[in-house]
Amino acid sequence: MMSDQGAFSLLDQPWVKVRTLSGAVHELSLLDVFEKAAELRGLAGELPTQDAAMLRLLEAVLLGATRPPRQRNEDASLDLWERWWNAGRFPALVGDYLEAHRERFDLLHPAAPFLQVAELHTDSGKASGLVKLIADVPDGHQYFTTRAGRELDSLSYAEAARWLVHCHAFDCAGIKTGAADDRRVKNGKGYSMGYPAWGGNLGLVLVEGGTLFETLMLNLPLPMGRPEDVPVWERPPLKAGVAEDHPAPRGPADAFTWPSRRIRLHVRDGRVVDVQISNGDRLGPQNQQVNEPMSSWRKSQNQSKGGTDVYMPVGHSPERRIWQGLGALLLPVERVSLRAPALEWLDSLRRKEVLSRHYRTRLRAIGVEYGAQASSIVGVVDDSLQVHVAAITDLALAQVAVDAAERASRGVVALVNLASNLALAAGGDAERPRARTFELGYSLLDKPYQNWLADLDDLESSAESLDEWGRRASRILLDAGSSLIADAGPEAVIGRDVPKRGTDEMQRLDAALAEIWFRAAVSKALVSRTMTAQQEVA
Repeated sequence: MMSDQGAFSLLDQPWVKVRTLSGAVHELSLLDVFEKAAELRGLAGELPTQDAAMLRLLEAVLLGATRPPRQRNEDASLDLWERWWNAGRFPALVGDYLEAHRERFDLLHPAAPFLQVAELHTDSGKASGLVKLIADVPDGHQYFTTRAGRELDSLSYAEAARWLVHCHAFDCAGIKTGAADDRRVKNGKGYSMGYPAWGGNLGLVLVEGGTLFETLMLNLPLPMGRPEDVPVWERPPLKAGVAEDHPAPRGPADAFTWPSRRIRLHVRDGRVVDVQISNGDRLGPQNQQVNEPMSSWRKSQNQSKGGTDVYMPVGHSPERRIWQGLGALLLPVERVSLRAPALEWLDSLRRKEVLSRHYRTRLRAIGVEYGAQASSIVGVVDDSLQVHVAAITDLALAQVAVDAAERASRGVVALVNLASNLALAAGGDAERPRARTFELGYSLLDKPYQNWLADLDDLESSAESLDEWGRRASRILLDAGSSLIADAGPEAVIGRDVPKRGTDEMQRLDAALAEIWFRAAVSKALVSRTMTAQQEVA
């Protein structure tokens, strides 16, 4: 079927969605993306996860183009990175590398189509359906999406190529279309391998610059590059079954293009009309920090046995903003957690003064929320913070940022407890207001915290900065508490007798007492000991 469709070269044909510095969205070829990267704001795909998958693909190209004949030390990596950064654009060798592998970037190649298996088929002749490829169409719930009708019946080559990249990175687990010639298939079904596609196991941590060129450079893990680390297009064309001789990635380029699925696009009349998605190479997340730079890692107590530590990637919670879990991203703890290797590399660039500590960047967290047994995609996590490089790499300064976030969290707990006490004083259910008050508190502090963090870059003045954040957050929460008290009603003002915590005694709880407790808790959470001492002296 593919051989009748000619060719669609991803090097020449526009297919990567990008945003220009003026804000316009265009599609560019791979060669043009690298040539014009300094003139582009960034990627602009259909989903944040599609942009993340595409970024990782572009990074794999750069790693392939710079693959060393022998292990590169840190000094050589710093020198190469600095030369490219100062030049402000990618050298010709990136285009030369792509040209050397031109045949493997043909979406419709008869023998080795891009990220596909040409001879992939099923014994029944059936495929999977385009709905399985397009992640923003919940399977069986098409009414939740803007896509409908004819748009689900076919895709342009450009759009299909983008979703192809996304599928290899984030496809859910569960039963897949069983490929003929795959020994794992039973009764025409490819049963779940237990994990989603590789990127879906990760809470991705990306660092974005002012242009696509800067973003690609900031996330380029040069020290991790190894002679044996090759992206999938440098490997022999894959077959339907498992690649027995390649059981695990051999570096980041390999991980970025790991073939978690076996896929074949079905085309007719210049459109993609169907797709087969089958199981590819299984990759568990245990101890892959040596190959995967874009995630933080945490030791698994359950899996660490017999003196062998097992580290698992740190995921992102859809219920929490990025700054609520900042400690897990920025502060490694010996034998407990590891900072993302990409951030460690950024720290080296800062310490060696190759990259200014005052450089403004955006720390972005992207991930997929899966349903039961990771067998469906139910949401996407995408959050970011504007920060100076020093605030996310200098451990002392990062600790200040984390301390500020933790103080804010304790302040929000004080607000939640106030809401519970007011409900209890009024004769209601103390648990009922907690969830919405948590959301209220964090939403009130979200933008102020982001604004405060965006200015944090000087360790010498960080104590004063932290105190200022405490005062700012305290005012916001006290105002919110006053509103809750005003809305509590006369029943809360009158109050009622409730059991005294930890005893068999009863005490009178009313709005006034709830406010006293609240103000004391906010002061304890957000006012530093230094500030308190100064106030006492005054």
